[in-house]
Amino acid sequence: MLWPLALLLVIPLTADAGWEVLRYRAIAPHVVAFGAEGLRIDVNASAAPLVYPLDSPRRVRGLRAEGRIVGTLRTDAQRQGTRGADDYALRVGLVEVGTRRPGWIERTLAPTWVQRLFALAPPDLGIAGIRFFNVALSPSQIGQSRQHPASALITERVVSAPDASGRFTVAVDLDTPIESAAVWISVDGDDTGSRFTVTLTRLQLQLDDAPTPVPVPRR
Repeated sequence: MLWPLALLLVIPLTADAGWEVLRYRAIAPHVVAFGAEGLRIDVNASAAPLVYPLDSPRRVRGLRAEGRIVGTLRTDAQRQGTRGADDYALRVGLVEVGTRRPGWIERTLAPTWVQRLFALAPPDLGIAGIRFFNVALSPSQIGQSRQHPASALITERVVSAPDASGRFTVAVDLDTPIESAAVWISVDGDDTGSRFTVTLTRLQLQLDDAPTPVPVPRR
């Protein structure tokens, strides 16, 4: 499907302007670099989220991502996503605007990534969660989806797998647009002690220009 240029938002990958690289507590971070080839993430038994907040919430009807993976995860398609093997070479996520606001625990005791997630909410609103679209190990996994067992804030669906050369394409067209506050990239190798490199060369959002009702916060 060809998208109208006026409705295409290209996320920059050659420079770090606008990007935030977060860290998980007690987990080694990645080595992250932005350059002419795109966004490069070197993984060595590490994990970290990368967040690109949008200037204002946008209705996202689709996304495209392309790149290449060099190396592989130390697990197989049957075990990927299970306890002890919950690593994916790439999760591309949309932070969905909603009505959930942080309670006392999220404000004071939650991990840094959860606090940052809630901080992405527009004024007077909240966050529904992150919808991830995953690159898995095998084409046989495409279509798998779940509410993540470790967090009620995360849902995910496998939409792609790399070819023999490691190249992948993520192509998602949504039946219902997602009111999104940010793009959230997750790359993980800590569970499986894996070492690999992901280079993201393209990241684009298809926007919906039709007006949409803004979620009304609960009183």
